[in-house]
Amino acid sequence: MLAARCKLCGSELTSSSRIKSCGCSNRMMVSKDSVTADDLSEVVLLNYKDIVKSNGILTADDLKYQEARRKRRIRKLNFEER
Repeated sequence: MLAARCKLCGSELTSSSRIKSCGCSNRMMVSKDSVTADDLSEVVLLNYKDIVKSNGILTADDLKYQEARRKRRIRKLNFEER
C-alpha cells in the first residue's frame, strides 16, 4: 500500500481501490499505485521503499550492446553531381 503526506495541510492518505483527496489547495490524490498533486514538491511519500523496484531494466548483455552501438560512427556518403 502506498502512503503519502501533504505538506500544506498535513493529511496522510493511504492507497486503496478508491481515489482519496486531501482537500487543500494542493489537491493531492492517492489511488492504487499513483500519487498526483498540483505541486508534487509539497508531497512526501511515506513507504515508497517497499513499492519502488531498484532492479535495473537492462541486463549486462543489453548494456554492453548499447555501449558498442553508441561508439558506432556514421559514414557520410559523397555523391557526384553531373
